[in-house]
Amino acid sequence: MLVVPLLNKYKKYLMWSYRTLGFLQIAGKFAFLFLLMILFNLYELAYYVPGVDNLSKSQTYLGTYWFNLGLMAVGALALTFIAGLIYRLFNRGSKFNLVNFLETSFPELKTRLSTAYDNRQNINIVTKKLLEDVHSQLSGIKIKKIVPKNQIFRSFLIFLLAAGAVTFCIHEGFSFDVSPSQLIDDMRNNIPNMNARAAYEDNEKVALDSRYKIEAVIIKNGDKVEMKINPSLGLGFTSQIDANTGNNFTESSDGLNEKFRQSQTYSENLPEEYEPLIKQYFEALSS
Repeated sequence: MLVVPLLNKYKKYLMWSYRTLGFLQIAGKFAFLFLLMILFNLYELAYYVPGVDNLSKSQTYLGTYWFNLGLMAVGALALTFIAGLIYRLFNRGSKFNLVNFLETSFPELKTRLSTAYDNRQNINIVTKKLLEDVHSQLSGIKIKKIVPKNQIFRSFLIFLLAAGAVTFCIHEGFSFDVSPSQLIDDMRNNIPNMNARAAYEDNEKVALDSRYKIEAVIIKNGDKVEMKINPSLGLGFTSQIDANTGNNFTESSDGLNEKFRQSQTYSENLPEEYEPLIKQYFEALSS
């Protein structure tokens, strides 16, 4: 029977230790979130909430700087509370079991402690002997050995560093040159540039159909002549040739005026050097 009072004593001691750890962890999270809000001027987010701007102008108890600090402190507290609720929601099934915890921490108590605890109301010669042996073992363990001292120290150090950084930033008025309004303005400024770029791209020249842009090179009197078909002209082609070649073409075409027609149909009366190009042009149009 003495096992139960001893377990209750150990439970209170361990619960106090873990509550201290939990408090330091929550305080460290709050200080860290508060520090982030100060560094990045996140108080501006609160002014997007209707009524906050009017409240800032109407209240006379705090200056603007301390009022903004209060907004950030409330925001950090709210985020810490939400994080705690989410943690509890996902760890709802895991409850602290002192008997299992002690048996895991002290292998010599394994199965014996749980058996004695389950039979604490069933007293007989066997269970009485078991309860006495387990009580003797429980009295000899060092409960401080399983206290999460390292976690408590680490959480306290994190809280101390974060709180010190918060104090420094508040005293010196220090923060980064970054704010939500600046980011929003940058996004708004980039949107017109994107629209302008899209409009510019829409006005870019569209590639013409390859059928109407046939380039070729012919050889005239040993010289290379670059030619480009342009169906918008009456003759059906334009040429980039020298003056002598142009004159020769004019002279040869003048003698054939009665047979030459400005048409998209093929004519055998054109100079022979242009025949492959003309055929290629009309074949491209008909394909």
